[in-house]
Amino acid sequence: MSPKVLVILLAILLSSTAAHGFLMFRGSRCLCRSSTVQSVNPANIKKVSIFFPSGSCDKKEIIITLKSGLAQTCLNPESKQGKLILKKIIKKNS
Repeated sequence: MSPKVLVILLAILLSSTAAHGFLMFRGSRCLCRSSTVQSVNPANIKKVSIFFPSGSCDKKEIIITLKSGLAQTCLNPESKQGKLILKKIIKKNS
């Protein structure tokens, strides 16, 4: 094979892998899209899941699983109840 063909093949290979990497980070993969609630009745909470900012989503998310029907809702982490839950979970884990 001639050096020109090898250089062209190498350039094609490198550009295709670079394009694959860029497509992977096109959109955020946050679980809470836009609708978040300010508070939830504590008696209805079955489970609390907290997701801190990461490479796939740049915001903090609190997902509440409700006892009735196992529905999930997103709690605003900046609300009074959201801050209280974060504080308690962090205190419990440390």
